[in-house]
Amino acid sequence: MRLDLYGVLVPRGLINLKALHTLAVVNIGRRGKVVLRDIERLTQLRKLGVTGINKENGQELCSAIVGLSLLESLSIRSEGDPGLCGFLDGDFSFPEKLQSLKLFGNLVKLPEWIEGLKNLVKLKLRSTMLSEVNEAMKVLGKLSNLSSLHLLRGSILEDKVFCFRQGAFPSLVFLKLSGYISVKFEQEAIPTLEMLKLFCMEVNSNSLSGLPTPTSLKEVVLKGEYSDTELSYLRTELAKNPNRPVMKRV
Repeated sequence: MRLDLYGVLVPRGLINLKALHTLAVVNIGRRGKVVLRDIERLTQLRKLGVTGINKENGQELCSAIVGLSLLESLSIRSEGDPGLCGFLDGDFSFPEKLQSLKLFGNLVKLPEWIEGLKNLVKLKLRSTMLSEVNEAMKVLGKLSNLSSLHLLRGSILEDKVFCFRQGAFPSLVFLKLSGYISVKFEQEAIPTLEMLKLFCMEVNSNSLSGLPTPTSLKEVVLKGEYSDTELSYLRTELAKNPNRPVMKRV
């Protein structure tokens, strides 16, 4: 049926599950508007995962989410071309209780409503291909309760650098990086950061700089294959950090 292979088609009668707390992962690529009308009435939902987003159902999805006042966890996925690009835009007020958000798919720029997620604790981005990186950093850096940030494969364009600056991300404790991504910690950036996890990431002075800066950093956890040159670079940089963070392999 030319649908995203990730997720399932729900049977008719979803609306009857009035007490449902968790619904994932629903493919709304077919019968999308009908399914979303049902989801909108599942007002007890705490966790929702959807895929198959397109120009026909993106706005309806956002409208449905607005009414789910108890929602705590949301996952939206539509990888490939065009992905999520432009389909989630709009002035929406998402549920105040939302604490976890996953966006997997081409976005280019972040939706406006992310700025209003004041209680967001955990954010995962993958394949979002963000090109306006400075603007994204400003928006995400103002999320005062964000403690866990995952910048995964393809989250930003390869020729862009995500700079962590002083005063941004005031509560960030955990940061995960993977894929071809470039990150820089500027002076006095993220004083709360305790753990940095690197997953199959190229490590050098261009892709990861400023490691002596996060003064609360305790651990740098490595997963994947890393060359002796990369490991040497990490050890040298971490030795300059006043908190003497340890490096671990998993």
